[in-house]
Order: sequence, then structure tokens, then C-alpha cells
Amino acid sequence: MVGKPTLPNWLVYIRPHIKPYLALGRGERRKYIEKLSKQTKLSDNSLRRYIAAAQFLEAEGITDLPPGGRLPLGAVENIARIAAHDPSRRRILLDKVAAGNMTIDEVAAELETTRKSAKRRRNTSFVGLEDLVIEELKERQVDLKGLSILSFDDDGDARYFDSQTKPSLVIRLPGKPPMVAMDGRKVGGTAASFMRQRKEFLRNVLVAAGLYETVLVYAPHWQEDVARLIGHARSAVGVRILLIESSERPEEYAHSSSGS
Repeated sequence: MVGKPTLPNWLVYIRPHIKPYLALGRGERRKYIEKLSKQTKLSDNSLRRYIAAAQFLEAEGITDLPPGGRLPLGAVENIARIAAHDPSRRRILLDKVAAGNMTIDEVAAELETTRKSAKRRRNTSFVGLEDLVIEELKERQVDLKGLSILSFDDDGDARYFDSQTKPSLVIRLPGKPPMVAMDGRKVGGTAASFMRQRKEFLRNVLVAAGLYETVLVYAPHWQEDVARLIGHARSAVGVRILLIESSERPEEYAHSSSGS
């Protein structure tokens, strides 16, 4: 028989503690967690896991558990790990778990399938960003006479960008300000790195829009995030960000595990 959870709504409980916890130094964080541990009778490790999972959900706009108290910690953690390899799946899986249509075990199986698929994809060549940029500019009827496309490492200034998600290419046309292109396909690692990469990538898009006249963004995994960013940005900034429609749709990364 399954007992009642120690925290009936762990998300509502832990959210007010996220900012105070993150604002503290390492030693003070330990004391803060120890205090919560005495209050809740949960281990220090469990509380840290709750905080990390709540950060992930908050970034997805989820601030409360659905009716029935679904979204168990283990499922959220594994969905965050899946997102590190395949961000396009995160909302689908969260919605399925929240609706009671996917169990913790099925999410764990999905994680294993995702990891195997990620290994296969690492051995598969991406569609070249340069080709995508040229096609996009042609569709926008840009005169490409005299076009030159260079690596951002060779022709850009990386001082203003987070290094892992900085622009990839600099596009130059005679008599026009340089443009840059950004590639959002470089994902992988841990659940924490997924959240960090997304934040850094979106921040770099904004930085690029402040420095360059045009920023072409190809981000199959981050399309909704970039579109939302464009909508929230000042019009003078948003108009500079051109989102290249993805030819790598989420279904190309779909998995066949049970419950999906």
C-alpha cells in the first residue's frame, strides 16, 4: 500500500524557497537545507532534488501540480534528463505525466531510448547551417551577389557572448552591415546543462540582436522559446531576429517507447 506523500504538493511548498536558497553561499545553503529538513522530515538530498526539479518546471511555466497531485519528482527529473538530449520532447512528456497517461517507469524507459537515439544522432551529419542561411536569404529575396560566409570564431567578437552558445557564422554582403547566424542544435549533457544552455542561447540571441542588424536563428529544439523571445522583445530588437523554419521537426526525434 502506497503511503501519503510527505509533501502533498511538493511544488507549491518548495517554490518560495528557491530564490532564498540560490542567493546563499555554499555553507549557508547547507544550513538552509538542514532547517527545511527538520521541518519536513525529508533528507537534504531530497530537498535539493525538489529545488532543481521546481526550477525546471518553473522554466516551463509550471508553478503548481495538476489536480490529483501528479508530476512526481522522479518523473520530472527524468524528463529534465531527456530534455538535455532532446528538448523537443519535454512538454509532450510533462503533459502526459500530468494527465496520468504516463508512469514513472515509462518515463525511465523513454530516457533510455532517448540516450540511445542521442548516440546515433551524434554520428549523423547535421544539415549545414550555411546552406540553411543561404536558402533563407533567397526566400527573403536578398541579393546574394558578393556573399561571403565566415566562421564567427574567425570574423566575430566572442567577448560579449556566453561561449557555448555564441553565434556560429558571420554573413557579409557588399555595402550592408554584417549579419550573424546562430545554431541551436548543440544540446546534450545533464538536466542542469539543458536549462543553462537554453538560458544562455536565448540571452545570446538578444545580445546578437543588439550588436548586429540581423540575427538568423536556426533552433529546432528552441523554436517556441525563440518565437516567444521575439514577441517579448522591444520591436526594434525583435525585428532583427529572423527565425529560420526548422526542417528537423520534433517527430524526427520521436521515440517508440510505451506510453509515448
